[in-house]
Amino acid sequence: MAKKYNFVPQIKNMKQIIEKIKAELGQDGFDTAKVISLLKELREYFKQNLKEPGYVRMIRLAYENLEENDDYTFLYLEDADGKENLSYLVDLLADHGNKYNREELQDIRNLMEGIEPEPEDEEIED
Repeated sequence: MAKKYNFVPQIKNMKQIIEKIKAELGQDGFDTAKVISLLKELREYFKQNLKEPGYVRMIRLAYENLEENDDYTFLYLEDADGKENLSYLVDLLADHGNKYNREELQDIRNLMEGIEPEPEDEEIED
């Protein structure tokens, strides 16, 4: 008989980690060390449970960026600071299975890795 796996506690764990990160980022002067620690937990969750190496790498790049700069410097959203951009990244990771989130996460990963976006083809009007 095939074994059934219960993924609800694991997903709940991921959601709890994300909620803790969001709560910390919601404070005026957030504790960078605490956010880094929570991102490491989130990375480990993705690594162990979701087998998503691209997201595992993104999370590592995010907390390494915080460690090096004491702020998040991958600015994907225009007119938003590092904290808002990091919060947005965490929101996208919370629903990483969503098709549109996956596309944005890929764009953010490219930014983190220094890959320039491909220029969009513009229609030429006659």
